[in-house]
Amino acid sequence: MKILLVTEMWPPHSGTFVVEQIKSLAPFISIVVVVLVPSPPDWPRYRSRRSPLTEMPEGPQKMPELGKQVAVYYLRYGTIPELGKYLNSGRAYRVLIKFLQQHQSFDLIHAHFAYILGYAAVRAGRQLHIPVVVTAHGSDVNYYTRRTPNNWAAAWPTIWGLRHAAAVTVVCEDLRKKVLSLKVPAERTTIIPAGVRENIFFPRGEKTALRQQLKLSEKDATLLFVGNLIPVKGLKFLFQALAQVCQKRSHLKLIIIGGGELETALKKLAQTLGIEQNIVWAGRKPHAEIPLWMSAANLLVLPSLSEGYPMVVLESLACGTPVIASRVGGIPEILVSPDFGAMVPSRDSEALAHAILDAVGKNWDQTKLVAYARANSWTERAQKFLQVYQNVLGAEGGGQSA
Repeated sequence: MKILLVTEMWPPHSGTFVVEQIKSLAPFISIVVVVLVPSPPDWPRYRSRRSPLTEMPEGPQKMPELGKQVAVYYLRYGTIPELGKYLNSGRAYRVLIKFLQQHQSFDLIHAHFAYILGYAAVRAGRQLHIPVVVTAHGSDVNYYTRRTPNNWAAAWPTIWGLRHAAAVTVVCEDLRKKVLSLKVPAERTTIIPAGVRENIFFPRGEKTALRQQLKLSEKDATLLFVGNLIPVKGLKFLFQALAQVCQKRSHLKLIIIGGGELETALKKLAQTLGIEQNIVWAGRKPHAEIPLWMSAANLLVLPSLSEGYPMVVLESLACGTPVIASRVGGIPEILVSPDFGAMVPSRDSEALAHAILDAVGKNWDQTKLVAYARANSWTERAQKFLQVYQNVLGAEGGGQSA
């Protein structure tokens, strides 16, 4: 079986989960990767928005972590950011169909994210009679399928791609329900969450020693947030909750790992609430360093207003650290037991404060947390993807087994 995996999410800034999926599948099938890179004009106003991948050669490249057998092609398509909703799906299709016409030896195409690449891959696949699997991750369904006047140009190709894919995989039941509401046949949908990288996310040692290593206070209970500082992450409500918690427990620190548009506003909010001394702004960190912070923390807190299947939750559990999170998206499908953490309504800072106070004072079974997370590894996920591929090729009456 030879598949073409198409994605826009790719390291160094994103898409590590796509790399991990490829690594888990590579022993069983032949894979070629196409990374489609939106490329705005080289004008001063757009230079900060140009991806480093824009400079990658378009010929086949190798990534050592993927092994010698996986070739990666970087294909650029021109875009104007302000007109992206109107142009990107069509432009991505034209680049992809040209590539496929030059490499017509694939049994199947797997496109990551329904917005832009779902449409591009399905349209190209239908033209060349190659079945397409589309994976939806969250915002592509939660946002880009909204049929509002401002979003219609993105919604119709996204929905069309989902409806005409040979199969659709989603990362959680919440997304599956939303996909079904778009009239995608239920028999074409499968839930396959991303998996935990067991070789990276595991307990890194005793918390006191780790806090010394990271120059954190040993006497403070430590909360950790990892993510982008954007409105949907609900950090305003976390800060309000923290102000309540600190009235009852002053020896507490919240570590913020990440950056984004709200950083300045959040620092002002911390001052207003009188909790600036309880927050450590750690900034962005290399992905390989995150397990150290997770292992050192007492709790990971994720107060999001909306989510798909946030891997940060499973990754924290794999490091032996429980999670307090909003009851949104796929989070209830991860925190299936109070042994792993607690969930609260989104936007409810009072409930979040109570959950944090309860969790900080509880003795957690680290062995149980780690075992649960490891049962959700990429090794297990790979077998589910292989079954989807085999089902699609069996239905299409084509393809060869590896």
